[in-house]
Amino acid sequence: MTYVETMNRGSKTYYYLTKNIRTSINTWKKIRVFLGDIKPSKALLEKTTQEIEEKAKALIKKSAHTHISDHDTETLQDLKEGYKEWQKHMPASLQKKLYEDFVIRFTYNSNAIEGNRLTLRQTALILKDKVIPSGVRAQDYNEAVNGKECMDFLKQYKGELNDSFLEKINEILTKNTNVVYVGRIRFFDVKIEGSKHVPPKHEEVKAHLLNLYKWYSANKNKLHPFELATLVHAKLTWIHSFEDGNGRTARTVMNYILMKKGYPMFFIPFEQREKYYLSLEKADKGDYKGYVADMIGLIIDQIRAYGHKEKKE
Repeated sequence: MTYVETMNRGSKTYYYLTKNIRTSINTWKKIRVFLGDIKPSKALLEKTTQEIEEKAKALIKKSAHTHISDHDTETLQDLKEGYKEWQKHMPASLQKKLYEDFVIRFTYNSNAIEGNRLTLRQTALILKDKVIPSGVRAQDYNEAVNGKECMDFLKQYKGELNDSFLEKINEILTKNTNVVYVGRIRFFDVKIEGSKHVPPKHEEVKAHLLNLYKWYSANKNKLHPFELATLVHAKLTWIHSFEDGNGRTARTVMNYILMKKGYPMFFIPFEQREKYYLSLEKADKGDYKGYVADMIGLIIDQIRAYGHKEKKE
């Protein structure tokens, strides 16, 4: 898609029509056409869009992404570019404030999907105002505190995807709750309530994880980062490596991969949990293209919340 960019120089605002195109599997080129210093008309936008599309045809190569459409890769690339610009121009104090707001929303939504009873407001009171609302269960409170601690851990982690990383995440997320084997890869079989999926036998878990690490290493520079992150998420939920907290662990790892690749992090909205579970069922059945498309759909409103650009479909 094309979108209008603005640049301010002195008292004047200059307008550009821009399109990000993929020239190879992990290489992007920005085509930008100057529109003038007056807000462009619809007719000018349509005319310039045609010009850009003609230029793009000569540069675009056949999609190398297996499970994500070219349209979605463009949308996500636009988001990444906008996110980088936002980081450049946003004061550090405001970035900190918005990060703290994201941590609250991610923690609330990720925990609520798994049955935590806290409201978004109660989660904010606990994490931001250090207030314990009356009537809150100790486990719900601890899961909220754990969620923030885990996101802070991610910010400073510099290692790779491995057993120690997964165990540390799960340990932080499930400590001081009713989980017995906190942060320990399971040595017993488990079932998932309300799901048709039967996780692999405990004797097979470490072998499946080793295969996942090998797959990740082979694909981390080949697949689109969103494709990579969501597929790792699906594979982790399928393996179900721990006694509890598997969904929260997988969603955290997904965000770690996005953050490492320069993308903003996302949460799965609690209100969309049924669609989320249905998307994971698609992945369990091997429909990865449908699954990745569903995951983009689940977080598209968060993409659109970056209102720094006017987009033209």
